[in-house]
Amino acid sequence: MTATAETLSPGPQAPAPDPLPFPSRTSPDFRAAHDRHLDWPRSFGFLATDAERDHHLKGQFPLIAAMFYPNATGAELDIGVDQQSWYFLFDDALDEQWGGTPERVRHLVGLVQEGVTGQASPLPLAAAFADMRRRSCHGMPADWIRRSAAHWSSYLDHHVHEARSRQSGAPMPLSTYLRVRRHTIGVAPVVDLAERLSSCVLPDHLYALPHLSVMREMTKTFIICDNDIVSLEKDAAQGERNNLVLCLEREHGLSRPEALDRALRRRAEALELFTGAHRALLAGTATDHLTPAERDLLRRYCTEALQTTIRGAHDWHHASTRYHG
Repeated sequence: MTATAETLSPGPQAPAPDPLPFPSRTSPDFRAAHDRHLDWPRSFGFLATDAERDHHLKGQFPLIAAMFYPNATGAELDIGVDQQSWYFLFDDALDEQWGGTPERVRHLVGLVQEGVTGQASPLPLAAAFADMRRRSCHGMPADWIRRSAAHWSSYLDHHVHEARSRQSGAPMPLSTYLRVRRHTIGVAPVVDLAERLSSCVLPDHLYALPHLSVMREMTKTFIICDNDIVSLEKDAAQGERNNLVLCLEREHGLSRPEALDRALRRRAEALELFTGAHRALLAGTATDHLTPAERDLLRRYCTEALQTTIRGAHDWHHASTRYHG
């Protein structure tokens, strides 16, 4: 358990007031998941050195998975942990090996996308994705498999847009940044997996309800704002120009404190719209044509997939040594 103690950060010394009205939750299997989570990336050849191992541990991926999926334990929680590990292996690969040109990113994305349908490229990053994807899809209904495949493909494709911006040396306009970031933030696959791991899988006719569409979009907006606020200092120090706060500075001629305040207000507005859509969904008129079982499924989806995604992302952002170490 030493490694766990070394990587669990208390977060900033003076944390901001909690902006969220729903409670923090963590899977009871968190520590056991932490103790076993390096085995999966190592099985594909990752983390071969102590430095790579220490860098991976810094992300605290079992912690974020345990927060996203508080109902999951054992092998089910491991899928969530491995998904988080893969996200950041992919992110690091773009930073360190593959992100130099849009062509290289497109090539990597193409290899990984083969795994959306379960095909495994011999490239370790692609083979790991295919393995995680097969385990995620096992026993799942066709509606969910189709939706989640589209979300993964969109997540991967939009990294090419980010690569074009880096190559040009010109930061994205704010509207472009937000459009691309809604995909590359990776929220949709997290919510998809929450459906599985918390037994609240929606059929398409429920998934398409307008109030839920608003809630999903506001989940993305809240997490983009929260992530960019927390990572602002690190991004600015590294010369990263595609950050919400930095975009607001450039486009509106704001000072850093003014831009940060505007990002905080955007985050608060996203939460207000989320909670308003949630109340409207449960008010009755939006769902009075549904069966009691369908209404119960919707309630579970809102609390066990959407709220846990927002809460888990926020708690991890403000504890992870990836941002504060």
